[in-house]
Amino acid sequence: MSPAINASAINILLVDDESRNLDVLESFLQSSHYRLVRAQSAEDALLLLLEGEFAVIVLDINMPGMSGIELANLIKQRKRTQHIPIIFLTAYYQEDKHVLEGYGTGAVDYLTKPINPQILKSKIGVFTDLFHKTRALAASNAALELEVAQRQHAEAALQSANDALEARVEARTADLIHVNEELRKREAALRVSEASAKAASQAKDDFLATLSHELRTPLNPVLLLATEAARNEALPAEVRADFETIAKNVALEARLIDDLLDITLIARGKVVLDLRPTDVHAILRDAVAMVREEIDQKQIAVKLELKSDRQTVLGDDVRLKQVFWNVIKNAAKFTPPGGQILIETSQPDNGEALLIKVTDSGIGMTQMELDRIFEAFSQGDHAKQGSTHRFGGIGLGLAISRMMVKLHSGSISAASPGRNQGTTILIKLPLHHGKVKASPVVNGSAQAGLPSVKAETDRHLHRILLVEDHQPTAQTLNQLLTRRKYEVVVANCLAEARECANRDDFDLLISDIGLPDGNGCELMNELRDRPNFIGIALTGYGMEEDIKRSQEAGFVLQLTKPVSVQALEGALLAVNDRLSKS
Repeated sequence: MSPAINASAINILLVDDESRNLDVLESFLQSSHYRLVRAQSAEDALLLLLEGEFAVIVLDINMPGMSGIELANLIKQRKRTQHIPIIFLTAYYQEDKHVLEGYGTGAVDYLTKPINPQILKSKIGVFTDLFHKTRALAASNAALELEVAQRQHAEAALQSANDALEARVEARTADLIHVNEELRKREAALRVSEASAKAASQAKDDFLATLSHELRTPLNPVLLLATEAARNEALPAEVRADFETIAKNVALEARLIDDLLDITLIARGKVVLDLRPTDVHAILRDAVAMVREEIDQKQIAVKLELKSDRQTVLGDDVRLKQVFWNVIKNAAKFTPPGGQILIETSQPDNGEALLIKVTDSGIGMTQMELDRIFEAFSQGDHAKQGSTHRFGGIGLGLAISRMMVKLHSGSISAASPGRNQGTTILIKLPLHHGKVKASPVVNGSAQAGLPSVKAETDRHLHRILLVEDHQPTAQTLNQLLTRRKYEVVVANCLAEARECANRDDFDLLISDIGLPDGNGCELMNELRDRPNFIGIALTGYGMEEDIKRSQEAGFVLQLTKPVSVQALEGALLAVNDRLSKS
């Protein structure tokens, strides 16, 4: 039976050869917002997909005839259905290769029967919400295109009127006044059109920030547990190494999310640089240290020839370090084992600029690759299907580096003799005519601004109110804090947190900013005047306005998800120090 047209409900396709299983799924997902469409075979599902529009497909893997994997392959081959999210269901444990096979067909998730209804509803909710926003964005784009077409039509009509007016200006003065009036109206329409375009762009940026939060939050318990286990000396060394690998890859995933947000912030002109006299040589050494593990693993020889006798620029230390880290990490990625990287500084342009040159002995670049190297999401020919070199990455690092260098009034370019002959990145920054203050040494084991700590430390706070609506994160934080001898009370929403705060006394609030019935800033505003009370904010957004909002609410520190155990302990030590001095 094909789905009837419904202006408000969203279609969800449930595919299972067992009728009772479909009944269970319908009972889990029953809602006035959804229209649940059943299919008991792959053939029925394909017919329904031809006739209707679906936000998500819940698909059983094991079905007689055509399996769920085969059906998913057919769905992804059709242009009309290839972007529909698929959640696989299975009744038995899957080996990794089977799970990867499912994800390879385009599945977005994998649930094992019996299904937890809350998890299923939560995942369905995410995809239906995404479906709503996608349709709204498409409607906005269509409206914008129509307005642009109207503008072009108006401009053409105006040009025609002006041409005719020049030939008959003396006899048609009245017509000229009329045309000028029409022009003012069209300019007003153009302003409306530009405002609509700005609103659509803002909606897209807000969606990206929300998506970042949704991607960061599930990584949080993974990074906490992995960093905790990685330094647990009771575990075998090879097991700790495995957890260290997990932690590093979670941190890399968070870095990719940060890159997406950086692109958005730069495009909106909302990046604020903390410009100070900065020693570029010191930043270069720090950037090399950040990539040291990958360099050592590939046994790459790094040579520093920092010969410039002037190396001070007016720059943002953190952002310049991000630029050099991206460039050096890129050089290490594309340099084969046993290769070399040369980092040089000099003073061209009569000593008014500092030139930083990073040269590797890697795979090199063609002219076409050089032409697009600094474009967002651009990748070299090595990333094309069938290439023998596959280095990964989504092509944002150098694009962000170019934007950051430009904000520092500098320039960045690339050169290469050709394939397998290495690549050189040249960065030119204006020199600052002043002295640079020595930067304090920061322990690399903790996040910036937080001291590194040992597992055992004197603490002045004992009772913690933990407010977090993401259950895995709440459970993990509760477990880790309790293990460190803190007394923890967990609340999952703003109302529950208020009840706990009114009932008991606490030394510390650790609260997520985004809560289902409000936000952590409201709670901190209400509790900040309590004596010897302090707060740490948790957020999955990490935007500068979020940090500012949490500071204004009274939080003394903000941890951006995913959080490592080292960062958590550093924050606890920092607030302990603050309380001991108050």
